[in-house]
Amino acid sequence: MDVSRPGKGRLRVAVTGASGDYGKLLLHRLERDPEVESILVLDVARPEGDKVEYHRVDLTRYDAEGDLTDALTDRPVDALYHLAFLFGPIRNGSLAHELEVIGTMNVLTAAGRARIPRLVVPSMTAVYGARGNNPALMREDSPLQGCPGSRFVTDKVEVEGQVRAFRERHPDMRVLVLRFAPVLGPSVDNPATRLLQRGVVPTLMGYDPLWQGLHEEDASRALHLALRAQTSGEFNIVGRGVLPLSGLIQQAGARPLPLPGPLFRAALRTLDVVGAGTLPMALLDYIHYSWVADGERAESALGFIPYHHVRDAAAALKRS
Repeated sequence: MDVSRPGKGRLRVAVTGASGDYGKLLLHRLERDPEVESILVLDVARPEGDKVEYHRVDLTRYDAEGDLTDALTDRPVDALYHLAFLFGPIRNGSLAHELEVIGTMNVLTAAGRARIPRLVVPSMTAVYGARGNNPALMREDSPLQGCPGSRFVTDKVEVEGQVRAFRERHPDMRVLVLRFAPVLGPSVDNPATRLLQRGVVPTLMGYDPLWQGLHEEDASRALHLALRAQTSGEFNIVGRGVLPLSGLIQQAGARPLPLPGPLFRAALRTLDVVGAGTLPMALLDYIHYSWVADGERAESALGFIPYHHVRDAAAALKRS
């Protein structure tokens, strides 16, 4: 069954992680899409929505796989968005790993058993890693070097490996992975927004790497486009243009504070960016080296052309 075929009829869409940032951005679009008949939410909390059909599923429980399979086979769906990933403050790294890595394993097993025609999974351009020898533009086939010091990033790399293996086992399914540049906007909460919304942002003296950013409205459009895209694979979802980190900070209404290495590391330790204290030091790589992804494939295969420049995405974070 191909949900991309014009005139197919009413669509049933399932969503995990509907209460997270990506879930909220997507549900808003699905509610307004006249071809979407219903939204099966598989989550621990029920969101608002006229089209929502709620089925409680906790992806960290031992019986999650069975619950998912039952829900997806009871009334088959045309597409499954697996959006249950953590970008807010992480207080329990082990629980996050259970949700993202073990939870994804449960979702993939259930999707295979239910023979879902389409699966969409978000990732991040941060999975490429920030290194001094990075190419000017990283394409989808670039190695995922990640950030060994950050479980936050490492779990996303592991999930991508799971999804890639799943796609190889199920060539009849459309499986899309959207690698998002840092999503910026007033309604999202992630390490980049928490860093840029501080009045003063420590940076590394002598280094000003290029950053990309994606306005939250463009992120929601990319998610929605994946519902009908006649393709599979990984796609870099990035905004228009790049900015040096110092410019990005200034556009967000904050002030960069260049510090020498030892002072910079001490300052990062004091930033409660994710709550667990592991990501702030891991951010060192991304504040040290450029990590710029090529969005050409998303434009040609998904039809995704960002409306917003990175400077506008950053400016959306300014405090009113």
